[in-house]
Formats: sequence, C-alpha cells, structure tokens
Amino acid sequence: MLRRFLLLALVTVSIAACADYVNGPFHPRGGDDDDYTSDTTGGSNDTTGGGTDTTSGPTDTTVCFTRDILPILISNCTMAECHDAINPEEDVDLTSYTSIMQGRERIVRAGNPAESKLYRSLIETDRDEIMPPPPRSLTAEQIALVARWIREGARNRDCSNDNTGCDTANVTYTTHIQPIMQRSCNGCHSGTNPSAGINLTDRAVVTSMATSGRLYGSMAHRPGFAAMPPSGGKLDDCTLATIQAWKQQGLR
Repeated sequence: MLRRFLLLALVTVSIAACADYVNGPFHPRGGDDDDYTSDTTGGSNDTTGGGTDTTSGPTDTTVCFTRDILPILISNCTMAECHDAINPEEDVDLTSYTSIMQGRERIVRAGNPAESKLYRSLIETDRDEIMPPPPRSLTAEQIALVARWIREGARNRDCSNDNTGCDTANVTYTTHIQPIMQRSCNGCHSGTNPSAGINLTDRAVVTSMATSGRLYGSMAHRPGFAAMPPSGGKLDDCTLATIQAWKQQGLR
C-alpha cells in the first residue's frame, strides 16, 4: 500500500514539472534563451535565403539587396557570356535574387560568408579564379558589403520603392553621384575599353550625360534610351531621384 502511495506521488510531481513548460518538457518558455529554434521570418537568423522581406521599415539597418548588392553584381558580373541570364558561365546567373539563391549550384549560404562560393570568389588570390577578373575586381568596401549581406542572412530586402530617408536636398558629385557610378556603372563603363566607349569614372563624361538627360533616361529605362544596367531592373527610386536632383541643383 505504501509503495503504491509513493509511486502515485512521484507521478503527480512529474506531471506538475512538465506543466511548468508551455510546450512540454525541454521546450523553453517565452522569454527563455532559445538558441536552437529557427527563424523563419527572413530575419538575420534566416539560413534559407527566404522570400522578399515586407516588414522593413526606417529602423531596419540591414543591407538592402536591391539597392546595395544587386547593382554591384549586375554592373561587374553579368556582362554577355559571363553570369548573365541568357548564357551564364558555369550556370551561375547573378541577375536576380531568385537566380542567385535558387540556381543549379548553391553559391550563397546565408549567415556564413566563408562557406559561400559567391563571397570566396570575390576574395580569391588566384588571378585566374577571382571574380570579377582584374581590372574589374571589386573594391574592399564592395566585398565587405557582400560579406555583411550574407552574414545578416542574405535577405531579399527590397528598397527599390522606398524613399524613406532619401535626402536629395544638397546633392554633390563626390558625396552622392560618384558612389552611384562606382556601385552601379563602373563595372562596365571604366578602364581602357569601357562599354560603348563611355567611361563613367570621368566626371566630365558623367556631367555631360546628366546634362543631356541620357544618364537619367538610361537609368530609369525610359523609351528611346539604352537601358542601364542592361541586365535586371532599373535602379531604385532614391538613386533616380538623386540623379535628377544633381542636375536640377547645378551639377555640383
């Protein structure tokens, strides 16, 4: 009789202990540290390369894929018979988020730049293996930005239509326009043999194209202008507004 009483008491205590957890034993309660659950919201812990982030707001300081990463790749890596959509080298198409994350080969491992072929190819020391090949190799700042994007979860954060925080009140070439050229144009339009003979590392050339309206027309993919960049979509609204403001403010 005593043994049955002790056994019943033990079972009662065990049930009470389990009830202390919201989801049963060994599951953390709300507010407990949870290092082993997966973030499926596309946040900084997302390791799936999730879909378009629709929750970004003014306080989101993570790298914006459409504004900061895609233009670098398109400008420097998607020329014809390189990593374009028509005839991509090694079947690696770098013209969109989907093609980058869901291509035949997994070249980005969200959260881990060191295990991402995309990043490793940028820092390769072999001149025959580095991407893009010299003299088009990315700058240290651009490579660091790609690494940060991957480390933050390789999110498809879209800022193309977000003008929040877009300051076009005092646009100058050095502060605003030159970085746009470096990020979005100089991969093709630089060096001794620039595309279409247009060297956009030269301020005089950039100024001339802005004055004629060709710079904005091409970037905005307007009818009658050669779309620039030719691969992917047009640049984000803030970049386009900045180009317009620079011309309106006297091309300083």
